[in-house]
Amino acid sequence: MSRLYKLKETVEELWKKEKWYWCAAVVIGVTFSAAFGAHWTKGYSQMIQGGISAKVVRFHVLANSDSETDQALKLKVRDRVLQEYGDILSSCESKEETLAELEMVKEKICTTAQEEVIAQGYDYPVRVSIVREDFPFKKYDDLIFPAGVYDALRIEIGEAEGQNWWCVLYPQMCYVDASWGYSTEESHERLENTLTEEEFLVVSSLGQDEITPKVKFKVVEWWQERK
Repeated sequence: MSRLYKLKETVEELWKKEKWYWCAAVVIGVTFSAAFGAHWTKGYSQMIQGGISAKVVRFHVLANSDSETDQALKLKVRDRVLQEYGDILSSCESKEETLAELEMVKEKICTTAQEEVIAQGYDYPVRVSIVREDFPFKKYDDLIFPAGVYDALRIEIGEAEGQNWWCVLYPQMCYVDASWGYSTEESHERLENTLTEEEFLVVSSLGQDEITPKVKFKVVEWWQERK
């Protein structure tokens, strides 16, 4: 007991003499822990978004305006392009092959889209480009893509100031039914086979019961939105 009593006295004496050093040590430890946590979560966010971006090609169609007629025209152009070129693009087996094929048929896609605009009674010019651009967070039924930079086929109709329509050209998630309002089992399988297990876990987090995937997506989303 005497030894315990002496140890207690020693600790109390050290605390009285050096308590500010102990407090500083605690503060420094907490600060370093927070900094390490921030560094890790930022790195994780960049890894996930960069990994997804490196494997997919997106499709971006911008309407002339938000008027009902312009928005309907946008969908007509979308349907025509997917009808004409969906089979060709669906045979591509990689992102690189998809981008190469798009580069080859880009002018033809522009001609097809322009023909559809004229056929619908409008004279809006059409511009088609393959771009690498910032996309905001996008929800596609129970699939979610974090904000970030992605490669995409971009079709601009007229002033291109209206709401846009998007989907994923590679892996092939556009072709079965261009008017999907939901993701199908087939599209899930294609995406799962293209992404890593961790990337797909984040993208499909809305459809999962576990809390961990949802937290991971929030980490990715928070860091990407801070850019």
